[in-house]
Amino acid sequence: MLEARHGLQASHEAAQSLGAAPETGALFAAGFAPKGVRRGRFAIPIHDRTGTLLAYCGRALKDESPSLIFPSGFNPRGAIFNAHRVVEDDLFLVRDPLQVLTAHQNGIENVVAFLTENVTALQLEQLAALMDERKCEHLEMF
Repeated sequence: MLEARHGLQASHEAAQSLGAAPETGALFAAGFAPKGVRRGRFAIPIHDRTGTLLAYCGRALKDESPSLIFPSGFNPRGAIFNAHRVVEDDLFLVRDPLQVLTAHQNGIENVVAFLTENVTALQLEQLAALMDERKCEHLEMF
């Protein structure tokens, strides 16, 4: 069984039901959390734009609300998921961190997601700054 860091199980059947291949989960250090605060969820690490680990979010495996949970004290509006991997090229924006993983395994690597349902002006400013810094000329949204 492929295991991501911190005992997360990238090849667990519950993780597979979300559509992320075990190799993708392992690459992103994400997987099913059998214990801990995110127990029973798909745990995904969140990094800042330089690659420093900020927190792990827990994504629901089914239609649960909220679909994403975060550690107390973490502000999801302050981070863009997968921003640390963005390179010069067109940039794709999706609605959910899980969609970032599935896009990546389908060959779309320059993809990010906000960690909130609604998008604020500050988040758009952060995205514009990221695009300017990494020289991304176009943004496509899915």
